[in-house]
Amino acid sequence: MALVAVAIAAVAGVRSGAAVPDAAARPICIPRLLPCPSVPPPPARPKPPLELGLTEADPRLLTATRQGSPGARAVALSPRYVRVLVDWNRAQPRAGHAPNWNAPPGGCPSRAPHCGTDRGLRGLLETLKARRRADGGWQIVLVPYFTPAWAAEPARGCERPGTKPRARMPRIEAYRAFLRALQRLGDEVGVDIPHWAPWNEPNHPGFLNPQRAACDVASRPLAPELYGRLVRAAALEIRSDEHLVDGELAGLDAPRPYGASAGEFIRALPPDVACEGSAFAQHLYVGERGRGGLPPVVVDPAEAASEATALVDQVDAALMSHDCHKPVWITETGTFDHRCESIAAALSAWSEDPRVDAAFQYTFRESRAFPVGLVSSSLRTTYRSYTAWHAFSRMLDKAPASPCE
Repeated sequence: MALVAVAIAAVAGVRSGAAVPDAAARPICIPRLLPCPSVPPPPARPKPPLELGLTEADPRLLTATRQGSPGARAVALSPRYVRVLVDWNRAQPRAGHAPNWNAPPGGCPSRAPHCGTDRGLRGLLETLKARRRADGGWQIVLVPYFTPAWAAEPARGCERPGTKPRARMPRIEAYRAFLRALQRLGDEVGVDIPHWAPWNEPNHPGFLNPQRAACDVASRPLAPELYGRLVRAAALEIRSDEHLVDGELAGLDAPRPYGASAGEFIRALPPDVACEGSAFAQHLYVGERGRGGLPPVVVDPAEAASEATALVDQVDAALMSHDCHKPVWITETGTFDHRCESIAAALSAWSEDPRVDAAFQYTFRESRAFPVGLVSSSLRTTYRSYTAWHAFSRMLDKAPASPCE
């Protein structure tokens, strides 16, 4: 009875306007004796129809040094995710040596195996740590690739001529040890790594071999089983608050003698790993680069929107063959023509597609090997495609109506 009296007095105090500590935040009630008033939750912030991500390896370009600088333009995109590619072969080329997280982007020469720079992986993670503190977002999606020769399995099956050990399947224990070393690096820097992709483009012969038993499109693909081994290993190394992002497939829409199409690869995944991961990552570019010195093909917006959905249809159908229900992330995209209209059409299509949750620009700075950047390699020119990404970075509950204006 004493508890009831206290509760009644407290409620009476509230009704009479008397001060009751924390009364507004914590209404006093006793279930079954006094009803507990329902407190509505705070209104949720609207989720954008398409989360944005960015790939850029140079930490200098992720710092806003001054207004109007290339770094300021990159930071202004406010990406939810940043994709961090980790070249294992460059970081740990020798067996028995710890990875060199300060190795420069091009790797260290043999005469100076421990050379370093603040532009190495450690410097990038430190920059992203500061970026997250300043802006929020910038969640790391870590993607390893390229096997050191000492960690590669022997060649077998079909390989295209000239295949190097770095494109072969890694030995699982060495791979797991490398993931543990990456975890320790994150701890040393003090940055979270919430998302882990087991491997980059496992359906492409430049990253994982063998792709097939024989060099024929009718031959059974072997790469999905190899990739399954990597998924299982990565699942054992990530922490309880971290997530796998599987796939990271090259945008091959049809089988090749040396590579598996996205749909073919997904359908051939082992049943126990097919539905692993919180999202499925697919690479999908808009248009075609110029060949033989010719300029890139200019893409009509309608054609760009069609390209943006066709491969997603293939991926979704293959995932559904395993009864997998998870969002698709386009973790590499960009347009070769550098126009606003073409990439805006693709981003609009994905923002309206309930199957697609995120799209990542690759890369911010133009790469000579894959020229789809938002600024030129000299940093002097900002392409019109940046206008589209910037407009979409400002959307709230719907895609911008006029992203190129």
